[in-house]
Amino acid sequence: MRAGLQLGPPGQKWWDDKSFAKNLKLRPEQQTRMDAIFEENKTALVSRLDNLEKAESQMAEVAKSPIPDEAALFTQIDRVAQARADLEKANTHMLLQIRKEMDSDQIARLEKRR
Repeated sequence: MRAGLQLGPPGQKWWDDKSFAKNLKLRPEQQTRMDAIFEENKTALVSRLDNLEKAESQMAEVAKSPIPDEAALFTQIDRVAQARADLEKANTHMLLQIRKEMDSDQIARLEKRR
């Protein structure tokens, strides 16, 4: 994800990075719950990413026509934007759930690392 909420360094499971987790003082039970949250959300995230990639591919097909249909292209742009928004919302939802597993001191340390 390029925009939106990002809690830690880019990557799937930053809370499992030993150095980063140690710096935040994450407890093993927190990491276990964060892993569970990730697993609960993974299917939805993958599905939304697939939808985005399909919409982008369809838009590319419409755009590469010698004489692109403007209405069809704008419709496809809307579909890409909606698919991207759906993915961003799903990712943000997961990250907010993960953030709820952290205490205020950990969140403060996280904010300092940004």
